[in-house]
Amino acid sequence: MPRRTLLLLLVMLLVGAADAPPVLAAWVWSPQTGWIGPTGAVKDTPQEQLAFALAFFERQEYDRARREFQKLLKAYKASSEAAEAQYHLGRCYEEDGDYYKAFLEYRKTIQTYPSTKRFEEVLEREYQIGNYFLSGKKRKIFGTAALLPARDKAIEVFQAIAEDGPFSRHGELSQYKLGLAYVALDDHEQAVRAFEQVIDRYPDSPLVDDARFQIAQASLKGTFKPDYDQSPTELAIRELEVFLKEYPQSELSTDASRRLQELKERRAEHEYLVAQFYEGRRRTASALLYYEGIVQRFAQTAWAPKAAERLAALKPPAQ
Repeated sequence: MPRRTLLLLLVMLLVGAADAPPVLAAWVWSPQTGWIGPTGAVKDTPQEQLAFALAFFERQEYDRARREFQKLLKAYKASSEAAEAQYHLGRCYEEDGDYYKAFLEYRKTIQTYPSTKRFEEVLEREYQIGNYFLSGKKRKIFGTAALLPARDKAIEVFQAIAEDGPFSRHGELSQYKLGLAYVALDDHEQAVRAFEQVIDRYPDSPLVDDARFQIAQASLKGTFKPDYDQSPTELAIRELEVFLKEYPQSELSTDASRRLQELKERRAEHEYLVAQFYEGRRRTASALLYYEGIVQRFAQTAWAPKAAERLAALKPPAQ
C-alpha cells in the first residue's frame, strides 16, 4: 500500500475516533467498588451485580444500593440472586425508616419468590413493622411522617402475614394482632371476626383464651344503655361463660368474672325495663314472663329482688 494512502487511512481513523462517543470514559474504578459502569449499566452476571449492590448496602448508601438491586431485578429477574435483591430492597427502605415501603417490598419477596430462604425472616420483619404501626407510630408519605397514626396500616400488614404464612408462628400471632388493630380503630365487628379466626384456625394456641376474652370485650362495645338492642350483650355473656368454664385458671379469669357480672346486671336491668313497659300498658302476662326470667336467669343481680316483688304484687293470691 502506498505510503500516502496509509497516512490518509490513519488520519481518517483518528478523526473517527475523536468523533465517536467516549465509551470507556464513564467507567470509574475504586478499591471499594471496583469498576462502576455508565448509568444504567449492569454487571455481566447476577452474582457480580448482587455483590456490587451489597457493597453499597453495607456502606449504608441505601439510595444507590436500591438502584443497583433494581437493576439486578430488571436484568436477571429469573436468577437465584433475584430473591436476595428483592429482600434487600425491603432492607434499604427499613434502614431509611420508610417502614410501609419496606413492608411492600418484603411482601413482594414472599409472593414473587415463595421458596426464598428468607421466608421466616421476612415474616418476622413484617411482624415487627405491624407492631410499629399498631403502637400508634406514623408512616412516611412522600418522605415525611404522616400526620395521623398508621393503625390502618397495621391491619394491612397483619392481614398480609396471616394470608402469606398462615401455618407459621408469625401467622398465628398476626391473626391475633389483627383483632387488636381493629379494636384500636373501634371496628369491633371486624375485631370479633379476627379473634374468631384465631379460635378456628389455631384451636391449640395459647392465644385462644385471650381471643375469647377479647371477643367478649369487643361484643360489649356500643351497648352501654339497657334500653338498646341487647344481642351484643347476649353474645358477650355467652363468650365469657364459655371462657370461664374452659379456662378457670386463666390469669384473665378475675377480669372475666367481673365483666360477666356487669353484663348480667345490664341485661337484667333491660329485662326489668321491658317488664315495666308491659306492666304500664296493663299487659300483665307479658310483664310476668319478663319478671320471672330475671329471677331465674339473673338471680345474683340487684334486679332479681325487685322482679320478685313485682311478681308477688301482680300474681293473684293462691286460693
